[in-house]
Amino acid sequence: MTKAVAAARLLVMTAVRAAPARATAVLVLAPLLGVMSAGQALGLQWMVDGALRDGPSPLIRGAVVLAVVTVVIHQVSAIGSDLRNGLQHRVGLEFDRNLMRFFAGRAHLDHFHDPAFLDTAAVLRQRRAELGTAFAAVVENVNVFARFAGATILLATANPLLALLPVGVLPLVGAVRLQERLVSRAEMAGAEADRRRRDLFQLACDPAAAREVRVYRLGAEIARRHREAATTVIALREKARLRGTAVVAAGWAVFVVALTAGLYVTVHAVRTGTASPGQAALVVVLSTRLSAATSGLAQLVAWLRRALNTAGLYLTVMAEPVPAAAPPQALPRGPAEIVLDRVSFSYPGSASPVLDDVSLRLPAGATVALVGTNGAGKSTLVALLAGLYRPTSGRILVGGVDLAAVPAESWRSRVTACLQDFFRYQLTLREAVGLGDVTAGPDDDAAVRRALELSGATGIADALPDGLDTQLGRTFPGGTDLSSGQWQRVALARARMRPGADLVLLDEPAAGLDPETEAAVLQRYVSGARSHPGTTVIVSHRMATVRDADLIVVLHEGRVAESGTHQELLAAGGPYAEMHALQAAPYSPSYG
Repeated sequence: MTKAVAAARLLVMTAVRAAPARATAVLVLAPLLGVMSAGQALGLQWMVDGALRDGPSPLIRGAVVLAVVTVVIHQVSAIGSDLRNGLQHRVGLEFDRNLMRFFAGRAHLDHFHDPAFLDTAAVLRQRRAELGTAFAAVVENVNVFARFAGATILLATANPLLALLPVGVLPLVGAVRLQERLVSRAEMAGAEADRRRRDLFQLACDPAAAREVRVYRLGAEIARRHREAATTVIALREKARLRGTAVVAAGWAVFVVALTAGLYVTVHAVRTGTASPGQAALVVVLSTRLSAATSGLAQLVAWLRRALNTAGLYLTVMAEPVPAAAPPQALPRGPAEIVLDRVSFSYPGSASPVLDDVSLRLPAGATVALVGTNGAGKSTLVALLAGLYRPTSGRILVGGVDLAAVPAESWRSRVTACLQDFFRYQLTLREAVGLGDVTAGPDDDAAVRRALELSGATGIADALPDGLDTQLGRTFPGGTDLSSGQWQRVALARARMRPGADLVLLDEPAAGLDPETEAAVLQRYVSGARSHPGTTVIVSHRMATVRDADLIVVLHEGRVAESGTHQELLAAGGPYAEMHALQAAPYSPSYG
């Protein structure tokens, strides 16, 4: 009950924030219309009693009341419907903005590795459109409640026992609530399978996967797995709906018994002279309306229950706990030494650490290369340096200040990065590059062109039909798709939009390029690092491209295996020397 109240409060307050005047008007008109509808039955009672027993005065009064109430209800309903329709759109946009701020504004990415959070978020995304209409569910149920309240009062005036007639609806309401609860539980139980079903559908339709799907003839296998996942989801939901339907049928049986008893009491009262014909007409009209309202009540209550459940999912997602932060501290100005002090990290839900007791000292302004086999922890270390995750244990110190005590936005304003899994923004070239610095942004053509030049991507802009104004990707009409290497150069240019960053992170920044181009790009970064005071961290599998780095760190199974300069590591004869020898062997005259 507490969760339902919190969800209802959320829906009402969101509507009030989105459009205060509209929301207030809708909340006032809904119960007013519900109560006024009982006035029609009262007018009919006066008309019948006037025509059959009390004379023209009650007849005229009843006719006037019936006519006025009917006209007012019709007009006010039309106004309320128009207000509510406009409000639904604004409420939906308000929820969308809140969700966008939440998902894009979280300082760290831990929650994206929590299966329980992902399942809840997946169901919420699936129902996101329902948040816009959820307030309408509250309003409609308020209207029905007011209608039942007005009918109860009038029925009690005819016969106190008839006031119990609306009580016969309560078992049906409870049954509908139980049905919706069962369905919601089934949705959560099948959330993982449903997430898999949608992913498989996306895989079958995604142009990026189209080549491998055909080369490996995966179409039938994807369809089979999609069918299995869908069958699991449907079976869970249908079982819940069948159980709920049986309970709702029992609730209807109780209401029919109560309605039949109420009509019998009324007929008996008229026959014995303890009730007037007008009261009988009132009871019949109200009973008919209660019956019609009850037919819709099942759907309304189910709608409300689902709306409150969806709002509850929203509250659950938005209430994802954020670990308490230390009192904020300021970083020293300019590049500073970065120290990793016994840093360990495990992804949420994983028992094995990706990084284990890593201690490193990255000199200010140095070019540092991270090398190692796949899975050694290089990308994870880059993500920690970017502040995307917090160490499970240990500290990262920047200029002697614990990064955990520095606001994430403050640190990221001094960091730029080209990550291994960079995103392909379906925007114009100017925007796709300019996003690297929103303070300058796509409006600064000089900054965009400078970033393209620094990353060696000027040729891309020159070759595109509309230059910087060319729409990238095939999502929009007239868009131009790029090769993997070109997309990677655009990502590199985006990272170059902040040439004065204190920390530059490059995680396999040229993996999609040919060896010659990759060497040129990395050499441009290594030599460029000498010309500005910032610290540069480069992840690469190719030893020859990082040999000029000031410091080379070799990672193995989440630990630092060795570190030093290229010459020092070759002389040590350790893992780096072995990897270097393996990569250099094919270019040796004696190879083969």
